[in-house]
Amino acid sequence: MAIYSPTEGPVPFTYSAEAFPLYIRDIGMSFATATCWGFNFIIAFSWPALRTAFTPTGAFCWYACWNLFGTVYCYFLLPETKALTLEELDTVFNIGNREHAAYYTQKLPLYVGKYIMRRDMMPIAPMYEFAEETETRQNSVAEPVVDSEAKPGMTKT
Repeated sequence: MAIYSPTEGPVPFTYSAEAFPLYIRDIGMSFATATCWGFNFIIAFSWPALRTAFTPTGAFCWYACWNLFGTVYCYFLLPETKALTLEELDTVFNIGNREHAAYYTQKLPLYVGKYIMRRDMMPIAPMYEFAEETETRQNSVAEPVVDSEAKPGMTKT
């Protein structure tokens, strides 16, 4: 309880508040709330039977297996929504689950190499390209500036 409440407890509410466009946000939030409370009910209802059948350790292992499944599901099928506008979220959610899963499958060796093996890894191209980023990149292409003090044939960028 001390770990769940400040970490994973509010995630469905936060994610659904960001993810749904304004015209269906109230319906989306109601489904997210109903789903969260539905799973809370399932856990509360199933705990006594699982504790009797599997012992407390086995019951916790059962829930731990479901958490492992949920972690894999979230990694491959839930797109990142941090710091995106509602218009950008439309772009994110117009991409199918297979494409998200394929992209994050391709990105998994990068995470293993960078965070577990502690190696310098070449970054993978982002999955989304938004209009503002494209305009910024096009406008930021700088022309080489010639330095009058530099040796002939050298440019300063």
